[in-house]
Amino acid sequence: MQVEIFKFKSEEEHLFNEIRTLEIKGEIWFVAADVTNVLGYSNGRDAIGRHCKIKGVVKHDIPTQRGNQKVTLINEPNVYRLTVKSKLESAEKFEDWLFEEVIPSIRKKGFYGKIDRSKYPNFYLRYKDNLHKLDRNYFSVISELFITLNAELEKVGYEIPDKGQTGKQIMPDISVGRMFSNYLKKIDSKFNGSHKHYDHSFLDDRQDVEARMYPLEVLPTFRKFIFDKWIPENAKKYFKDRDPVALDYLPKLLGK
Repeated sequence: MQVEIFKFKSEEEHLFNEIRTLEIKGEIWFVAADVTNVLGYSNGRDAIGRHCKIKGVVKHDIPTQRGNQKVTLINEPNVYRLTVKSKLESAEKFEDWLFEEVIPSIRKKGFYGKIDRSKYPNFYLRYKDNLHKLDRNYFSVISELFITLNAELEKVGYEIPDKGQTGKQIMPDISVGRMFSNYLKKIDSKFNGSHKHYDHSFLDDRQDVEARMYPLEVLPTFRKFIFDKWIPENAKKYFKDRDPVALDYLPKLLGK
């Protein structure tokens, strides 16, 4: 269950405000604090108590930088009620954007924007399909990256989608694999050349490719490379053209 984040630019503050949503049993719910903030309520809890109907208010755990936290969610009718009562000039613009663009798009296409985030990512499916090919004393870049990168991103609310905004599938393991191999050479690691190969399968018509798997002893070096090198130096460039939404989560991953 992924938290979707949309950005609305406030005319008063000229800033982009995050609106986090969660789909529960086919219904779209909004993080109440985000809505009251963008609509200019100084006391969000009071605004919800005065303007929202209780049956459209729930508590739910969502991933945040500090781990899963219980937040208040409100449904569409309650968002509308808060919008109507808002004193901000931009409230009407927010209402039009939300109810004429965002929600209709989600209902029609299953997503808003250029990326469909409802499908299982190719990255995850390839991880599952190839895991059985590995020697139990070895790991592959995609198997460990699924834990080291993907799982860590999920903790802060982001999941790597199947395809980027250009329509091409997102495969960070390819970028990381090449760079890690060069990294071992550059630091003159004792593990350079310690890899074996396996036939990595894809989900389309592409032929299997010879991919590397490394001894488990290399794991600390790999994880250090991911967090000390690839994420701070290359992740932004990698995701920028593929899925700009990821750029909001990378600083959280690095604890900045």
